[in-house]
Amino acid sequence: MGADMWGGNLDQMQTLDSTFTSQAQAVADLTSRIASTLHGTAWTGPAADRFRLDWSGQFQPALQKLGQALTDNATIVRNRRAAIETATR
Repeated sequence: MGADMWGGNLDQMQTLDSTFTSQAQAVADLTSRIASTLHGTAWTGPAADRFRLDWSGQFQPALQKLGQALTDNATIVRNRRAAIETATR
């Protein structure tokens, strides 16, 4: 393919879309389970305070960004796949 050509294997792109979509849900589920368990657990002390601060300040936002990136890119891959499929008919 030349530098100006875009494309991809339609079956592989479908798999990528599905993987991104399912893993975005897995990340959301993981984030929710950790937050819920953490909120419902009696745990005090410096280690608890440090983890909760790290969770709310770093880990949870990072997981949310990852989930959003997977969702956004699933949409991009789906749209590109549809465009390629339309162009090659």
